[in-house]
Amino acid sequence: MENFLKIAEGLDVAPALAELALLPDYCWLRMNSDGAGFVQLLAGELEWQFRDELPETWRLIDDLLAILAAEHGDRGRLVHARVGRMPPGWGLAPHFDGVDGLVRRRYQLALRSEPGVVLTVDGEALYPRPGDAWRIDASRVHSIHNGSNFDRIALLFDSGA
Repeated sequence: MENFLKIAEGLDVAPALAELALLPDYCWLRMNSDGAGFVQLLAGELEWQFRDELPETWRLIDDLLAILAAEHGDRGRLVHARVGRMPPGWGLAPHFDGVDGLVRRRYQLALRSEPGVVLTVDGEALYPRPGDAWRIDASRVHSIHNGSNFDRIALLFDSGA
């Protein structure tokens, strides 16, 4: 499997960003005191969360799942979904998630990603642009760093059996 496979580009992410900006702060689960956090979109037994509050975000997920099925043969069901927010200067150290890329696949859609954001998988760098969606090989060591002056916001989800 390639480290990165482009799934879609130029998607209109502005409506999703607008509704995320209106989401109360308590909906964002904090990773640290710097403001890094995430909104869990699937919980428990794969129960949808925030479907009424974030219809545009969920529309993007539905659109991407349709693209994956039609153009990439991925007809797996949604098994994980979240929106992540990473403040300027913050990052995630090299790690791997145990997603094998075969039974379970990881996808990312940049909602806000300014120059200076770099996603690295197995030594290969990607500079995500807003509206571009990628499959990443999360079974390999990967990291992300936000070297921009703005929050990086991304939709992350897994498809699987």
